[in-house]
Amino acid sequence: MTKLFVILTAGKDDMNRVNMGINFAIGARKNAGADVSLMFLGRGVEILMKDAMYFQQMSKQIEGLKTAGVELSYCTVSVKNLGLTDQMLYIDGIKGVMGGVETVKKVAEGYTPITF
Repeated sequence: MTKLFVILTAGKDDMNRVNMGINFAIGARKNAGADVSLMFLGRGVEILMKDAMYFQQMSKQIEGLKTAGVELSYCTVSVKNLGLTDQMLYIDGIKGVMGGVETVKKVAEGYTPITF
C-alpha cells in the first residue's frame, strides 16, 4: 500500500492550496486506498483556529478527513511560533507533534512527503 505524508503549510491567506491539500488527502485515501497522514505545519496550523471566519467550513473538512481514515497531526512548535495556543485551536482527535521529528519518523516508516 502506498503511504503518503501530506504536509499542509498553506494558511488562511491561501485557502485554494488548503482545499487542494485536504481534497488530495481525502481522494488518495478514499479513491486510491492509500495510507494517508496529514500534518498542519507552519501557517497551516491557522486552519485549525476556532475563531476564524472559515472555521465552519474547515471543521467540516477536518471531520471529513477523520471519517476517511486520514491520520491527523499538527506542529506544536508552529503553534507557539505563531503566538497561538492549543485552546485557540480545533484539535479534537488531532495529535500534537514536533513537525521536524514527525517528518523524519514518517519518512523512516516509508511515507512519501507531499506539501501543499
